Amino acid sequence: MIRTYFASLLRPVSLLILLLLIIVSVAIYFFGGIVTIAGFTPFAQTEPRIIAIVALFVLFFLITFLRHVLARRANAKLINSMLANDELVSMGTDMSADEVELIRERFEAALQKLRDNPLDGKRRRNFLFELPWYIIIGPPGTGKTTILRNSGLEYPLAEHGQEALQGIGGTRNCDWWISNEAVMIDTAGRYTTQDVNKGVDAAAWNGFLELILKFRRRRPVNGILLTISIEDVAVADEDSRKRQAEILRQRLRELHRTFGMRLPVYVMFTKCDLIAGFDEYFDDLKQRERDQVWGVTLPYDPQQITVGPAFEAGFTDLVARLEKDLPGTLSEERNNSRRCRIYGFPYEFGSLSTVLRSFLADVFRSSRYEAQPLLRGVYFTSGTQEGTPFDRLLGAMGRSFQLAPSHQMPLSGQGKAYFIKNLLSNIVFPEQNLVGVNTGLERRLAAVYAGGLAALCALVIGMSAYWLAGLNHAEETAEEVEELTDRLRILRTEADQNRSLISILPTLNAAKALRDEVIEQENWLTVTPFSIESQSKLLPAATKTYDSYLTEYLLPSIASRLEAQIQLVSNTTGSNSALLRDQLETYLMLTTGQNYNADKVRSAFRSQNEAAFVLNPENRGAMQEHMNNLIQLLPIKTAVDQPIVQEARDRIQRVPQASEIYNRMVTDSAQRYRVAPINLTRSLGAGALFIDSATAGGRSLIPGLYTKNGFYNFFLARLPEYIRSSIGSDWVLGDSVSETTYNRLAQEIVRMYTQDYIQAWREGISYIRVVEIGSLGRAQIVLQDLSSPDSPLTNVLNILRENTQLPLPGSQQNQAATQAASAASSGAATSLAASASEAAQKAAVETAFGDAPWPGLAIENAFRPLNNLTDPTSTQTLDRVQQLFGDLYGNVSGVVTAPDPTKAAYDLVKGRAQTPTTDSFTTLRAEASTKPEPVRSMVLSIVNRTWDLLNKSAYLYLNGRWKDEVVPACTSIIAGRYPFDPDAQEDVSLEDFTDLLGPSGVMDAFYNDYLKPFIVVRRRQFSPIQTQGAGLGLAQETLNQISTSQTIKEAFFAKGGSSPETKFTIRPSFLDPEALRSTLKIDDDSIVYRHGPVRGKDFSWPSQADASTAELSITLLDNSKTTILKEGTWAIFRLLSASGLSRVRGRDRFEFSVEKVVKKEQRIDNGTKTVDVSYKGSFALSAGSVVNPFNLGLYSSFRCPPAL
Repeated sequence: MIRTYFASLLRPVSLLILLLLIIVSVAIYFFGGIVTIAGFTPFAQTEPRIIAIVALFVLFFLITFLRHVLARRANAKLINSMLANDELVSMGTDMSADEVELIRERFEAALQKLRDNPLDGKRRRNFLFELPWYIIIGPPGTGKTTILRNSGLEYPLAEHGQEALQGIGGTRNCDWWISNEAVMIDTAGRYTTQDVNKGVDAAAWNGFLELILKFRRRRPVNGILLTISIEDVAVADEDSRKRQAEILRQRLRELHRTFGMRLPVYVMFTKCDLIAGFDEYFDDLKQRERDQVWGVTLPYDPQQITVGPAFEAGFTDLVARLEKDLPGTLSEERNNSRRCRIYGFPYEFGSLSTVLRSFLADVFRSSRYEAQPLLRGVYFTSGTQEGTPFDRLLGAMGRSFQLAPSHQMPLSGQGKAYFIKNLLSNIVFPEQNLVGVNTGLERRLAAVYAGGLAALCALVIGMSAYWLAGLNHAEETAEEVEELTDRLRILRTEADQNRSLISILPTLNAAKALRDEVIEQENWLTVTPFSIESQSKLLPAATKTYDSYLTEYLLPSIASRLEAQIQLVSNTTGSNSALLRDQLETYLMLTTGQNYNADKVRSAFRSQNEAAFVLNPENRGAMQEHMNNLIQLLPIKTAVDQPIVQEARDRIQRVPQASEIYNRMVTDSAQRYRVAPINLTRSLGAGALFIDSATAGGRSLIPGLYTKNGFYNFFLARLPEYIRSSIGSDWVLGDSVSETTYNRLAQEIVRMYTQDYIQAWREGISYIRVVEIGSLGRAQIVLQDLSSPDSPLTNVLNILRENTQLPLPGSQQNQAATQAASAASSGAATSLAASASEAAQKAAVETAFGDAPWPGLAIENAFRPLNNLTDPTSTQTLDRVQQLFGDLYGNVSGVVTAPDPTKAAYDLVKGRAQTPTTDSFTTLRAEASTKPEPVRSMVLSIVNRTWDLLNKSAYLYLNGRWKDEVVPACTSIIAGRYPFDPDAQEDVSLEDFTDLLGPSGVMDAFYNDYLKPFIVVRRRQFSPIQTQGAGLGLAQETLNQISTSQTIKEAFFAKGGSSPETKFTIRPSFLDPEALRSTLKIDDDSIVYRHGPVRGKDFSWPSQADASTAELSITLLDNSKTTILKEGTWAIFRLLSASGLSRVRGRDRFEFSVEKVVKKEQRIDNGTKTVDVSYKGSFALSAGSVVNPFNLGLYSSFRCPPAL
């Protein structure tokens, strides 16, 4: 393998690559020292260059050796598959076992040699799979094997006794002729014709093609040799030729379809010695002349469509050359019989033109639906000169003149090969790359190759342009830096004269611009490992220059401003000692670096900057950036002005106000120490309760100082530190504090802290509201949320209890208090003495709070009623409220999930109206009244809102029933009918009257079935019942109409009858003296009054007569009269209405009258005039029931309201 590998390095491509590597190596060795990568020069020394050069050659040899190994493995894989494939090596059954085994051993030995060694080609050494492959197809007996044996090719297997890898008993499947130039695959003739066992032969043929494709996917074969016996074409009839052409065309189509490429086809007409005269004409040719090619090679045309014209032109040339050489050939022959056959051969051969053209046109017929094979040439060969020649011309003449056919002498079988050897070597093999490729695979590979080549070219061009641009960029950067450096020198001189913040700003800007200019040069030209750049050397120098300006100019300037401010505050009477201490602390941090705090320094710098550039925001922003950069360099020790520091310390050591200390603790807890606050909104979640942000104004956030954590870990732990630091016991001042002063301050601070602690939590919980409950579904969710064990109300009360029950340290209730007390005893916030004894912890509390009372007790007392609600040991817990919330949730859920929620709501409200003392609403309200605010208000709000929603839902149900059961019937009965419409001509029937207003009628049934539990009756007036301030919302007008219906029922159905009835008495009450009589007649009964004794008469209604009438009249002395007559069921009511029925004041009776008007002459002073004189007769009516049914206003005012 090593020998073959080094032989492969002698290929031109390998030699060219080696030459390029040598050139690159020379360039690396002599010019590698100037290459800089990200400021690093990797090839500055000789040793790295040598290593890089060696690495290049090692990489080259490694890649080429790997390629050689892969090629050798692919060759071995192909050979191994051939050894294991029964289709390629089949042993005959007609031989003995020993002979078969001997042949198999020789066969395997030959293939193993091919597997391990490449073949000797003309140009280079090739492995088997790298050689061109050709398939020879054709019908049986067409001389395929003869062509290969006489091709003059060298077969390496011949020395092993195998010219071809074949089966015993002929080429029953296929023969593999492996030469140094190509692999020739001689297929069995039955593969081509498939005329015996078509299914078996077709499957074997297709399997054979798939096997080829398996090992050579890119270019399975390099061409097709199509062999056809000239006799089969020339002698066969037209149908046989077309059938044979179609078979060959089908095989070519299958080759193209399987391999997916256009294949060059070389057509070889064999057995041309059977053409009469061939043997005699070419008998004297020497070996070299017999090796030449005889045929037509077509011009290369990738778009080849037809082959007929090109073949015919070439064939004509062949015939012409035969005719041209004919005289010389004849002159050398002395046998007259042979001379005759020689003379006729050109014409005999030329007669085949039409037949051959037609045959080729059929085989290579073009079609728009399939690719056409590329016909490269048509050639004529002869191998063994066996058989009897045919004479087409003499045969045709004999048939024309009806002569007996002539008999040709059979050939001798001399075995000379004509026109074969150079055909393969000089025509077929040189065109091995003419074959198409597997287009799909080649497109992918071509895309990869093209992409790689393009990427390589782009890389070379891009890197060249990149380095040139980088070099130019580096030169420009150097020039710009030089200009900025010159400007900085000038500005530094000016800054040395005045070092105020305003004066040094231009200098700082210039120094920063110098650094930024170098940084800005960092772009795509400088950041890659292959960049040519100067930034790596310029940037450190520029940064160092800028940093020096910050520490030499900006830091002293700020320190000077702080010194002036400290001195001013120290000398000002009544100044803020906290401010002075803050300034002094900042000054000492800047100058000594002691206890440096970057956040505090940053805040001080911001204040100084805003004061210096109050009217110039642009310069303020620039200076702030310089200050931020200076903070990155701190802490740095500088000179300290000790007199100013001492003066400030003396001023601070005066006793400060407790409010100052407390305010500083409030500020530091939120800003400096960031004690975590408690967000009540987050604690409540998104359930039943929320914080009314509009009212709270952001106060739903309990500051961290007023939490359990803030109480123990900040206030208790740090109070001594703040008091001592404010009055002189810290690193800033260093003095101690008296016990009396400490206790006084501690008591005052504890008092303020306790008040604010209680106020913060009271305000926080006072803003808790119940969410808007707009529907029963929402009420269901709220009640479920509040009745659960982790309800938001319970959660917020637990948080309240946890942060307002603050026991003394040392007790088992609070370990955090113990730790904080231990920290307070030492004055250090981070020192926790968890193991301290109870006595020591109490002493620590005394250290922190002095004589001040324990603040946790006052805080706990303030919230004790609320804390008891969630205290497991208390009897006033919220458990009962939660249980009642659960009962209420069950009631509401039953309504919401009912098939008819409105009816369910009505049933619930109705049940509560009937038994108001045992419902969950009343119980929950009573329980809520015992709870402290704001729990009481929240519970009552939920109860009242839920009850109101239930009433509204119940009203919807009632209103629906009213509209469905009452309004249609009522409207249809009273509309346009008397007595409900006084002007109506049509009477309401007694049946309809009874159905509407009688007992169990429409109105009465609705009242009894639905409304009665919700109405209170006082003096016949209906009013809605209000339960806990909420009712159904019934309209008073509707209740009045229902009340009227009940009054009418009592008037007409007092005895509970099934039809209306009433009894009444009528008696005369007045008759005009000048009237003769007055008469009242109802049906057959009448009253006639003639100024005699007054006697009343009893009547009843309705009348038993079929048609009731009522008549009222008055008759004067002259027998003239006036009559009022009414008819119908309601005749008496109509009569009373027409006769002016009116109630007698003070009496429970009515009067009605009839009047006669007469015109008379009346004497006056100047004569007479005509006047109207009225004569009246009156009657009194008394009803037999308590409610007078003749109160006509009851009927005329009765209406059917469209809604309740």
